[in-house]
Amino acid sequence: MSRAELTSDVEVGDGISIGALSKATGIPVATIRSWERRYGFPEAARLASGHRRYDLTQVERLRRMRHAVELGHRASDVVGASDDALASLIEASRPAVSSGAGGDRVAALLAATRELDARALDRGLRLALDGQGLRRFVHETVVPFLQALGEAWASGRLGVMHEHFASARVRQLLAERRRAYEEGEATVVCAALPGEQHDLGLQVASLLLAFAGAHVVFLGADTPPEDIGAAALQSAARGVLVGSSPSARVDVALSQLGALRRLLGPEVGVAVGGLGSAPPGVTLLSDFEAVERWWEELAA
Repeated sequence: MSRAELTSDVEVGDGISIGALSKATGIPVATIRSWERRYGFPEAARLASGHRRYDLTQVERLRRMRHAVELGHRASDVVGASDDALASLIEASRPAVSSGAGGDRVAALLAATRELDARALDRGLRLALDGQGLRRFVHETVVPFLQALGEAWASGRLGVMHEHFASARVRQLLAERRRAYEEGEATVVCAALPGEQHDLGLQVASLLLAFAGAHVVFLGADTPPEDIGAAALQSAARGVLVGSSPSARVDVALSQLGALRRLLGPEVGVAVGGLGSAPPGVTLLSDFEAVERWWEELAA
């Protein structure tokens, strides 16, 4: 992004808006605000109009901070680190070997799954995470691997035991990484409706939400709408994300979502992923990037 693009929506000489800063660094607006409140960085100046502006000199450091966080370091350790310490954190986290190209990487993960080789599967996943950073790891490794795993199971090339084995290892890693980002302020409740036993997609979405600055209350599979609603009210949640799958009965799911929507006030956003339609007042999310956009708008 050029300097001209960064400053196109601000007053000359007054720095850039938080939206432009978010675009320049790849850090969600909600995360920038949370870091500023918690750790005092980035620093903003306030114009006579009351608008906040950020100096361009902070962009490069924020990019490096984002990189360090994607490599697995806590924001609390990264934000206050000196430039030298930040460089050391990033260097120490570089992968020892390449995690491979996308197709080869997925093929290697499938091969480890076929052999029920937990060590090889875990090593392949962690190398990809270290080499790609969290968001690319999710979008370019986890999602393609889970799709390939499902296709291999459906075609009979892998059995139920293989699918369960790999899903459990992926689920464990996603939950572990999500716990590393439990510093968010705005809360989102993540759950699947009654009868829905598949929560791996919900685990993926929850990790992305936590990385985007949300405090995730994860309820998991097979949760009654009244309990989802009660959790949202008790935690003063900004949003509720409901996971579904193609195997769900759409009419039943729509009825349950409608009941959930009626339990919550209009200030609480409700969204569903994995379903073909949604009742009034519930946002239908088509993919994981849509999940990220939904939370960005909700938390703004």
